[in-house]
Amino acid sequence: MTAPLNKVFRLERDGNVLIVIPQGDISGFRYNDVHQESNVTLQVLDDPSLQHVVIDFTAEQILGSIIISVVIKTCRKAGAKGGKAAFCNASTDMLEVLTTMNLIKLWPHYTSRAEAIAAVQAG
Repeated sequence: MTAPLNKVFRLERDGNVLIVIPQGDISGFRYNDVHQESNVTLQVLDDPSLQHVVIDFTAEQILGSIIISVVIKTCRKAGAKGGKAAFCNASTDMLEVLTTMNLIKLWPHYTSRAEAIAAVQAG
């Protein structure tokens, strides 16, 4: 499963879990690409067979507010449909940003994708 443009957010699937892998911060992309791919990411989550979301930060050391806002919208959408969300593979700097923004209190961080997937599927 990939977004049609697939520059900003790589999308993968593991059962009923949508895995979103931000590929960089907005400075590396045109705003229009970010906007289009964020809409595609949210639309993919409309699939009733997808219940949970894991945001995998493995591809980038730190992300800015625009990409983080897409991450938040995606996690909230999973929660609105009764699913869970989690983060994984954040760098020390990214983990500090998530902690400072209190996002870790809403969606936990795991050191591996496998742990995050198991956690959201366990409920």
